[in-house]
Amino acid sequence: MAEAIAISLSAKLALALSRSAAGSLSPLFSIRSNIAATTQDLDLLRTFLRFADSRQGTDDLAAAWVRQVRDAAFELEDVADECCYLSGSGRGWVNVRAWFSLSRKLRKARERLRQLSAAKEMYGIRPVDGPVLPFAITSSRIISDNAHFVKKQEIVGFDDHEKKLLEWVAQDTEPRRTQVAICGMGGVGKTTLATSVYKEVAKSHFECAAWVAVSQGFTEGDLLRKILKELRRDLCERGSNGVSDSEADYRSLMEAVQGHLAKRRYLIVLDDIWNAHLWGKLLHLAFPDDATQSRVIITTRSNEVAKAATLERTMVLEPMQWREAWALFCNVTFRDVPDRTCPSHLEEIAANMLKRCHGLPLAIISVANLLALKEKTEFAWGNVLGSILWYKSSSDLGIGEAASILNLSIDDLPHHLKKCFLSCSIHCEDFLMKRKILIRQWIAQGFIEEKPDQRTAEDVADDYLDQLVQRGLLKAVIRNEFGRAKSCIIHDLIRELIIHRSREEEGFSQFVDSKMPTDRNIRIRHLVVDGCEEVDAPPVRQLAALRSFYAFRSGLDSSLLSRFRLLTVMDLWFIEITNLPDSVTDLHNLRYLGIRSTLVEELPKHLGKLQKLQTLDAKWSMVRMLPSSTSNLKSLRHLILFKRQFPDLYIPVTGMAVEVPNDLGNLCSLQTLKYVRADKNMIRSLARLEQMRSLDLSGLDESLTADLSASISRMSHLLRLGLELEPTSDAVLDLESIRRPPLKLQKLDLRGRLARGKLPSWTCSLTNLTQLWLCQCEIAEDSLMLLAKLPRLLNLTLIDAYQGTNMTFTARSFPTLQRLILRDFPNLSHIEFQEGCLIKLHDLVLSRCTNLIETPQGMENLANLQNLNLFGLPVEFVNKLKQLDGSAAYYKPDNGEFLRVHGPVRHWKWTERNDI
Repeated sequence: MAEAIAISLSAKLALALSRSAAGSLSPLFSIRSNIAATTQDLDLLRTFLRFADSRQGTDDLAAAWVRQVRDAAFELEDVADECCYLSGSGRGWVNVRAWFSLSRKLRKARERLRQLSAAKEMYGIRPVDGPVLPFAITSSRIISDNAHFVKKQEIVGFDDHEKKLLEWVAQDTEPRRTQVAICGMGGVGKTTLATSVYKEVAKSHFECAAWVAVSQGFTEGDLLRKILKELRRDLCERGSNGVSDSEADYRSLMEAVQGHLAKRRYLIVLDDIWNAHLWGKLLHLAFPDDATQSRVIITTRSNEVAKAATLERTMVLEPMQWREAWALFCNVTFRDVPDRTCPSHLEEIAANMLKRCHGLPLAIISVANLLALKEKTEFAWGNVLGSILWYKSSSDLGIGEAASILNLSIDDLPHHLKKCFLSCSIHCEDFLMKRKILIRQWIAQGFIEEKPDQRTAEDVADDYLDQLVQRGLLKAVIRNEFGRAKSCIIHDLIRELIIHRSREEEGFSQFVDSKMPTDRNIRIRHLVVDGCEEVDAPPVRQLAALRSFYAFRSGLDSSLLSRFRLLTVMDLWFIEITNLPDSVTDLHNLRYLGIRSTLVEELPKHLGKLQKLQTLDAKWSMVRMLPSSTSNLKSLRHLILFKRQFPDLYIPVTGMAVEVPNDLGNLCSLQTLKYVRADKNMIRSLARLEQMRSLDLSGLDESLTADLSASISRMSHLLRLGLELEPTSDAVLDLESIRRPPLKLQKLDLRGRLARGKLPSWTCSLTNLTQLWLCQCEIAEDSLMLLAKLPRLLNLTLIDAYQGTNMTFTARSFPTLQRLILRDFPNLSHIEFQEGCLIKLHDLVLSRCTNLIETPQGMENLANLQNLNLFGLPVEFVNKLKQLDGSAAYYKPDNGEFLRVHGPVRHWKWTERNDI
């Protein structure tokens, strides 16, 4: 992490160096030259910082040195941010005194950096020859080896997985070599499962076998050498002669492995693969495919590695459910008790202990082994419960193994991912983190490295988040139509680890859930306030270094917000303040301002002074109109607005679009403009926003059509478009005049009557469109046929959008559609699904089609349909539906009536309510 701090700081110093005010004034104070020299010093230190990071947990001297370098780096960061602040204040020579002070701080910080550089030589802190294995890696290998000696009672909850794995490995008659991947987070039981199956079948089903713990520290040569050693040991046990090699080169090792495996049926287990590239080379070069029914099993924490190994035979392990976790806990803790049951007087403490393990087998076994050695008294167990420190890799309480395995996943992150991941520690337990909010905050905090290619910072940040999901550190709870994470959560044990590392090791965050810390020596850089009834103002010195401020569900004095001089991120959720103080506009470094789900009614008049602001998120606030100065926010990239109808934060209500200034054309960096009311001047100004990716407009009418079409024609990067007519008008939406349609468009949402009752002819050119929502558009069957040819359309929602009485889905229509919703069609009386249509449809919703009394014709042609949901349809429709198949089974659970027909995975659901 120390290296990450240095890299981030180097980028920030370069930014400070480029600021105009710094360039014009700083020669007087040697700021420019000192910043340049400091950047060079940091670049030279990075090699040593990488080495020191690798010695984490093994070298106290290196750790102490890194802490001091980190503190010096934070002092330099203060200088860089202060330089940016003064440059953005626009007062130039008025701040001469501040520039002098800044120059002194810079010289002092640079001198400290030079002293630390000299200290590393004095104390012999330097890279050593050969790989350095941190404690976590060593512990990981020990755990892998120990898996061979796990007792049967400690293998709980894997019955189904073990059965499937045995089928893939030993019972399948496929002659070609096949691969099996077991994927999951650290400590979830991958090694235990693989080893259990290996021990059962290695000698009985295969001619030779090798089980190898890979982990992070191996080179290709090391790994080949260990595979060769295991193969020879296996062959010796079977009675074959094994000849030991002296040190061999890479080619010799590869040939030796191939020679041992050629023409034999072999089983190879590679435990804890981290590198997809390493795996690919080994598979194709070292493991021959001689049609001998050979099998290769890998375990990995990375979804990317698992996909590289096999797309068909991947087994994903999740944390245990409560019943399985309790059984494992009791089996290990009470292994000397005949019935292995927990005494009643210890059940409550045991349950609390088990909750802290969050279903992770390695954590459960670690705690259970510890408790097995303790007296079976409430006092003894209560002391353990109150003393466990999950984040300690070398804990005296005997749970260090679990922390080591989880820490290994974090330590493996490259610097650019590590800072992003540690920032996730600000969120409370089980908090659903939204992808777009995460990546915008990462960009605002300078965590995202700009790439020389055509990608935006948002694209790079999106890739970072995907990598964290692939590594199993973030879990995707909701995915979008492209399979990318839309909302994520973080496993609770990993969250405990990164909270500790953020606060204690990396100087990242301070968490407050009752009152502010009183230690005046603590300089807080990232402050999280969650659930505080009242937030007292901390000492000014504590606030001076604050870079980000997050407040959730807390009582907050709005005057506090203006005291964070160098703040870059301010994010408020469920805060009952009605205004932001005008002094907030003096936070010249502010890049992210979030007032989502607050009662803020009005933004400061001089909001435009925030020249570095990149994101303004006022969704579900009470803001009715933006100040005119908003048009001066030239760095603004994302503007998200949506006003609550009623001032109650905890009642879900509908919202309304917000009025914005007429002249938005100055916001040349704007990529997102959502839920705003349209007028003529504003629509015209959109023509200059050529970087726009996501646009949602309301209140449109016919007088705006020409200017709207002209503006959209210039938005070649547009990915999402939402247009809504004024609800009270009789206007129609005419988009035919768009000369250059946005060909990259992925999502389209149209609400209101379309001109001529049809979609624009250019709709057929939207070959990237995946999601379409049409409401009250009054289209006819010809428009439906236009949509039927779109090659990537996945989701189609039609609400009161179709005037016909018949709807026919012809052969080969909608070849990629997965979800279809038809709602509020009062005229529709007949639906037909012809053979070969909707071949990938798995969800169909029919709602409030009040004239549809006949069941759809050709339902048997929807071969992949899994769910049919019916809402508010005539009773005659349902009665006829039940008669479709005499073998259909009916049953009525609490949540409605289901019918199962035509297959094992198809469910039809009927709900009589008409208000859905």
